[in-house]
Amino acid sequence: MVVTSQLNATVTENRCLSPGLFLLRVLPDAPIPDFTPGQYVALGLPSIEIATPSEDGIAEENKEKKIGVISPRTLVKRAYSIASSPSEKGGLEFYIARVNEGELSPNLTVLNKGDRVFVQKKYVGTFTTCDVPDGKNLVFIATGTGIAPFISMLRAPGLLQRFGRITILHGVRYVQDLAYRHEIEELIESGAYDLQYYAAVSRDAGSEGDIRKGYVQSFLEDEFVSLEHAADHVFLCGNPGMIKAVVGLLSLKGFKEHSRKSPGNLHLENYW
Repeated sequence: MVVTSQLNATVTENRCLSPGLFLLRVLPDAPIPDFTPGQYVALGLPSIEIATPSEDGIAEENKEKKIGVISPRTLVKRAYSIASSPSEKGGLEFYIARVNEGELSPNLTVLNKGDRVFVQKKYVGTFTTCDVPDGKNLVFIATGTGIAPFISMLRAPGLLQRFGRITILHGVRYVQDLAYRHEIEELIESGAYDLQYYAAVSRDAGSEGDIRKGYVQSFLEDEFVSLEHAADHVFLCGNPGMIKAVVGLLSLKGFKEHSRKSPGNLHLENYW
């Protein structure tokens, strides 16, 4: 089967938010199912084989520009968390980091409106609030694009109303990488949730308001944000180093990793 026939969605927007970070919106041909916020889906494109001068007479100058040949058989797929709400039937939103050595993300970054992509039909993942008891506080801790599933949760009408206080901690390299910052601040001002938002930058020279210099786990290390295992459920998404550090810190306070067979209050989603 020719792989391009598997492309079943259309790009509606591809916007660079900061160097290496972009927002991709796609509209699947099939209706968007009622997925659960926090779940993910695979995106895909035909693999690109970089041509050499001897292949099909392609010139050396094109090789240097990395103009490739689409493989007729291979579809490169990667899983990405959904940032849009299940109620948004006009498309799916993804917040994606370009990995220069990656097989897929560099090609996703150059897609234009109207280009075709593959979207997996099955939406999967257990990184959701389904198993959290009513009335508990939620703490969302993310690095980089790991904030995407939390945005889906915030956008879903009524999803988080059964919980108490919601705290978002987001760690990035530079202030310009704080995607969704203004949307979260508008939610705080609206009073839709009992919501707190704090950000940390690891490479910018200074701080700005509630944005501090350092890593996101520092908010817990100095107890700027103090957590109690009996009241709080913590969701961690992003850099495995951050997740390991936070799990180690909170385990000393009685927090336990969650699974369906053994319920706990630490919910983990490694992003690579």
